[in-house]
Amino acid sequence: MIECREHHRIPVELQVFFSTTTQTEIREGTMFDISAGGCAVTSTAPISPGSGVRLLIRATDLGSPITVHSAAVRWADHGEFGVEFLNLSDLDRSRLQRFLHVAKPQTNS
Repeated sequence: MIECREHHRIPVELQVFFSTTTQTEIREGTMFDISAGGCAVTSTAPISPGSGVRLLIRATDLGSPITVHSAAVRWADHGEFGVEFLNLSDLDRSRLQRFLHVAKPQTNS
């Protein structure tokens, strides 16, 4: 099967806090990949595809967290879930782009 993704994924290990749009309880997880369009998270907190979420990504390299005000869970399976970013402020989008540039794996050419 060929995967056609709009954005290149970068493997990471980042702490992330999230809540669903229907519950205010803050949950914690570990992000294991990220791109300009979304991320994948592992967490013990149950979550369903189609859920709306808000995320706070602890990108320590930046000094400030990245806040995703609106995102959607696109898949969930065995304690992992994938999120599509829907709404980031201009400042948070800039932080995300800066983080992706810093975190991008170096290629030996």
